[in-house]
Formats: sequence, structure tokens, C-alpha cells
Amino acid sequence: MRTIGFSLIGGSHQFLHGLPVAAALSRRSGVVVEVFVVSDADADTAREMLNAFGAGAVEVIVLRLPRLVERAARREGAAAPLKTLRLAWWSRRLRRCTTIVALERTSAFLARLPGHCPPLIQIPHGVGGARRAGGNGVDGRFSAFDLALVAGEADRRSTIDAGLLPAERVQVVGQIKLSGLNRLGLLQRKRLFANARPTILYNPHFHPRRGSWEQFGRALIDALGQDRAFNLIVAPHVRLFADASASEREALEALGDPDWLIIDTGSSRSMDMTYTLGADIYLGDFSSQLYEWLIFPRPCVFIDQVGDGGAGDTKLPEMWSMGETVTSFADLLPALSRARVSHPDYRHRQSALMHDAVGDFREPADEVAADAIVAFLEARQL
Repeated sequence: MRTIGFSLIGGSHQFLHGLPVAAALSRRSGVVVEVFVVSDADADTAREMLNAFGAGAVEVIVLRLPRLVERAARREGAAAPLKTLRLAWWSRRLRRCTTIVALERTSAFLARLPGHCPPLIQIPHGVGGARRAGGNGVDGRFSAFDLALVAGEADRRSTIDAGLLPAERVQVVGQIKLSGLNRLGLLQRKRLFANARPTILYNPHFHPRRGSWEQFGRALIDALGQDRAFNLIVAPHVRLFADASASEREALEALGDPDWLIIDTGSSRSMDMTYTLGADIYLGDFSSQLYEWLIFPRPCVFIDQVGDGGAGDTKLPEMWSMGETVTSFADLLPALSRARVSHPDYRHRQSALMHDAVGDFREPADEVAADAIVAFLEARQL
């Protein structure tokens, strides 16, 4: 029996990029699937998703640390997952697997520890997983993986061109999250407000330099609240408020108004495409969520608060070519007002870049990825 472990230490917002594959593998003969998470809440979410995708028997294991360590971390305000420490503490258990599949790059740490490490397989969460955003170059940890299963040809090229992995270790399988949600019949557009105003989705990133929330967020809410020409959904990357207190989150979400404003600091609706399907205009700085938005090509407006056009980053100029880009708040509302009229200027490019990035999301990417993992293990006689 082959034991295939899924290291899901990056948080539940990444789960849909890998759990459909875990479910597919669990239905194969001769395969045991184990899923490793960082909290009881993540374990519950993983089990719910596995059940939705028709998984067979899958053991979900919480990578717990000694209670005193967990308590000390909370007192110091450390990020709850403590990912590297959990990997080290559980390394013997993790490395008993025939292979380990990871959706982030911190799990590459397992290959640096003494002793035998099984092959590591990377499924990047989102699009552009081989690169760091914000002009910080490539992430060398990617090279520790023995196989990368990427969404589309664009990521395959960038991974190879950056010298991270040779061509024979990079395989295109499709966009797993989109494929999985499509299989469940969940990629249907639904309006989220009971009015005919166009709805903006504001999706700021947590990046300290490129993320636009601090400079633009509250001012945008105030301005649109006065203008009332649009509905607004504020749904940041879930890591933006990961370390905020419950009271801070509640205070911000309490600003919501069912007539025109939804503020979501990190619920499941921020991850299951409720908002990307339910809005009419995308507003953001940079995020691979853009490629989820564009399964139905629609207007986009981008914020380049640094004002450098994305210099030094190979992804930002491409993203920002799919809609008007502003560098100041004064230009933001006029750009939003023009977005639907100017969209025909960008529609063809959106469709072309989407095809290059994710291919056809209607294809069964989860099964393709499961086939690739099994073939990889057979080729290595594991």
C-alpha cells in the first residue's frame, strides 16, 4: 500500500486546491491517503470538503504541539500555525509517507532535516505559485520538490524559465479548485444584493508593500457609502486579518449594510468563490484570485499604490494589463465608473491570459493530478 500524505499547513483557504486530489486518490486501490492540518477547525473543514468530493476513507491528523508551546505562542502573539515547528515536531510521522503533497512551500523544510525524506510534490495554491508576488523574485524552496503539478502552461514556463525545476519535473494538470467546484455545480453566478446596482468586489492582499488596504480600504468604503452608485463587497485575502482579534473583526464587519455593503474578514464565503461569482467589477492590487474571477470575463480595476507598474515582478504587469490601473485614490472612483464601458478593450486579453494560466476549468483536474501522482510513484518504483 502506498501512503500519500497531504501537508495542508497553509490554512483552510488553500484546501480546495488539494483536497479534490486527495479525494480522488482515496478512491484508488492500493492507496492510503492521510491529511495533516494545524488545528481542529481545519480538521473539521477538511472532513467536510472530503465528504463533499466523495472521498473514501481518509485519516485527518492535527499536527499538535505540546500545550505549553501552544500557550506561549498565543501569549506572544505568534501566528497560530507555527508551521515550521509543527513540521519539525511531526517530521518522523510525516516522512513515513510514500510521498508528501504540499500546497505551499514551507513543507520543503522536511527535505532539509537529517535522515530519509520521501519525494515531495508541489501543487501551488492559486496561479503563479512558483513565484513570490511584489517584486521579491523567485522562491528557491520550490526547487526542493521532486514534482510540481501546475495549473497551466504559463506557470509551467515560469517555473522552468526561473530555473526552479527542470521540464521533466513540471506537469500541467489544470486548475484543481475551479475544476472541483465546477464538478459540484457551484460555479453559478448569484446576485448578493436585492438591487440592480453594479457590485464591486474589493480584494486587497496582505502584502505589506503592495497590499492596498491600509492606504485605500476605509477611504473606499466611505466614498462609496456617500456615492451609492455601487454595491461593495470587501473580501480581503484571508491572511490580511489573520492576526486581528475577534473584536477587531467584528467591529469592521459591523460596518456592513445589507442594502449595499458586505465586509468579510475571512469566512468560508471568502474561499468558495461566493464573492467572485456574485460581483460585477473586480478591484484589487494583486492576487491569484483574479484568475478565479475571470472564468467569466468581467471588468477589472487595479491599484498600484507603489506607482512603479510592477517593476521587478513578472506577474504584476500581466495581471494589471487586464484592466485599468490607478496609482492614486483620486483616480479610483472615476476608473470604477468607466470599468464596464471600457471592458471590451480588455476582454480578449483576459480570455487569452486565462486560457494560458488555467486552461479549461471544466476538465477533471483532480483526476488528472491523481493520475500524475500515481504515475510518478510507479516510475520511481515506490
